[in-house]
Amino acid sequence: MRVLVIGGSGRCGKLVIDELLRRGHQVTTLARKPDALGSARAGLTIIQGTPTNLDDVRKAFQPDPPSVVIVTLNAPRASDSPFAAPISPPRLMTDCNANVITAMKEFHVRKTVILQAFGVGESWTNMHCVLRLLMKKSNMSYQYDDHNATERAVTASGVEYVLVRPSRLVESEETLPVKVWPEHGRGVPLMASTSRRSVARWLVDAAEGTEWDHTAPVITN
Repeated sequence: MRVLVIGGSGRCGKLVIDELLRRGHQVTTLARKPDALGSARAGLTIIQGTPTNLDDVRKAFQPDPPSVVIVTLNAPRASDSPFAAPISPPRLMTDCNANVITAMKEFHVRKTVILQAFGVGESWTNMHCVLRLLMKKSNMSYQYDDHNATERAVTASGVEYVLVRPSRLVESEETLPVKVWPEHGRGVPLMASTSRRSVARWLVDAAEGTEWDHTAPVITN
């Protein structure tokens, strides 16, 4: 399968590329700084550009369009602190995903799998009240606004999608088992987390299969 990864130079994106190549897929990714992805690897094509530019996105669909697009973008802040200042435009994810959808329709690509976060959309009411307060009072609220706008744009677009919503992301050398929570994450514990390696594997699973199409699953380890 040929897969386009948008956000491939990020922490989750690099792991998604590793997992796709491990499974034998052909991978294309769009990177503003190709050197950030390291040395050349068999099966990986790196296109220099940014998903904020529609023409760059179109380049990544050529000459052979992908079967599916995996998007692992996030809206960065100055640090990992929830109170750190945002350093990206307020609609970064929404605008980039809109460009991806435009290109998908032009090149007849049917499906996208998008990494979001627990608390987006209908999962908001299932977050612990402490986390909801943190999201409202911190600069993470900007990211949630962007995620929610992305959801509205994607679900109205007519393309097939999976909106994947992991709980707090953590680093782990292990690929831990993943639990999918029913009812948009009802019952997820306050301190629940998901390893980035597990998320990467699950994103690829969702891209390969159809079980989660047109859904927004909440996942944890």
